[in-house]
Amino acid sequence: MLDAVGQCGDLAEVARRTGSRHGAVERQLDRLDKTVGLPLTLRSRHTARLTSAGSRLLVAGRRFFRQVDLAVQTNIFGRGSEAVDAPAVLAIASAEPLLEDVVEDAAASLDILLSVHHDTPQQVMHRLAGYHVDAAHTWSLDAPGNSAERAVRTYGVLDDPLWVTLPSGHPLAGRDAVSLADLRDEHWVSEVGPDSEILVARVFQAAGLPAPAALHVTGASVARGMLRRGDAIGLGSPTHPAVLAPSVVHRPVVERPHRSTSLLVDPTVVPRALAEQLAALLADRYLQRFAEHHQDLLRDPWWTRWHRDQTARFTRPVRPAQESTAPTATPAIRKFDVEDLHVLRAVARHGSINRAATVLSISQSALTRRIHRLELGLGARLLLRSARGTDLTTPTRRFLHQLGRFEAEFHDAAASCRSIALPAGQSHRQDNAPRAQLAPSAT
Repeated sequence: MLDAVGQCGDLAEVARRTGSRHGAVERQLDRLDKTVGLPLTLRSRHTARLTSAGSRLLVAGRRFFRQVDLAVQTNIFGRGSEAVDAPAVLAIASAEPLLEDVVEDAAASLDILLSVHHDTPQQVMHRLAGYHVDAAHTWSLDAPGNSAERAVRTYGVLDDPLWVTLPSGHPLAGRDAVSLADLRDEHWVSEVGPDSEILVARVFQAAGLPAPAALHVTGASVARGMLRRGDAIGLGSPTHPAVLAPSVVHRPVVERPHRSTSLLVDPTVVPRALAEQLAALLADRYLQRFAEHHQDLLRDPWWTRWHRDQTARFTRPVRPAQESTAPTATPAIRKFDVEDLHVLRAVARHGSINRAATVLSISQSALTRRIHRLELGLGARLLLRSARGTDLTTPTRRFLHQLGRFEAEFHDAAASCRSIALPAGQSHRQDNAPRAQLAPSAT
């Protein structure tokens, strides 16, 4: 519900997306405010928008459910024969700013440590080709696998629109969007891509324009310095702009140029399940960064559609964008829903299908069928059944252990929202609200 409000803001559209009636949406939002103890939305007759607390709680909720999905697919699904030989430490070269929580999430959710080497796109590909790293995270205007001189498998991370970075005092800085044609006579700075393509020159060429006469080609760090000082203008991305400073502004480009960011891995070293989830982690962090810094853009239909399409790519198993070897079919992975978490916890707690069925107020046969359908959907065994009773498999037990940690993080994030949003005299009373109310999906 909060996700729909954050994406569109129109109550009729929220009702359509959630399969509810307009009045039911408002009643549910009222109940949610009362449960959490904070106003999470500001509403008029036809519209709604998230408060600061609502936005923070939505980010925490997305993170919680993303962690659950990752834990399911790596501990339960991804721990098959393909993942047995996954490296304990994955050496990865990156031409993009890897956020620190990606490294931390990889350690917590994927049980793998990332050793990150930052470099230019060209040097990143050289590191991969020279077997100095096992994976590369980079951008490209073409298929990035073409630059690799070894067998690699490529996983798409993000279809990335490019913006122009202007000095804050530039004559065009006040526009909502600028055209490349209006900027051709400016002094530009550009990076070089993995295939030695000059980013700005290629973008102008694709728009049917000659490359700028004043074009300085350099590395990423020098380019950022020139942009920050106002010595040149350049192209960047709203998901992870090269420079965030009061001296510059970022504006959409009328021609809407794009680039792609990808994860390239050696398939003999990095299992498919691990690579898919690492690509999903990267995409998730970049999309979160975009939503945090450019909330206003999500009211624009084009950007709303772009954000929705990019997010939807990772609501199902990620398939490689390109493979240097013949692709193999990957079965669809069923996602856990809220009731699945209830069921597994009940069986784990009571150690018996019969006792768990009594607690859940359903019949033993119905619970057995539900678990059987879940196992078929996941393609994995969750329970071990014998004459002595029912027990969880080791991967399932590991998943539930991680679930407890994810739930605790979600509770802490919600408590943090309340302590910031409420007056000092009220925060203690609210923080002692029943923890089950904060994340009912996980209890």
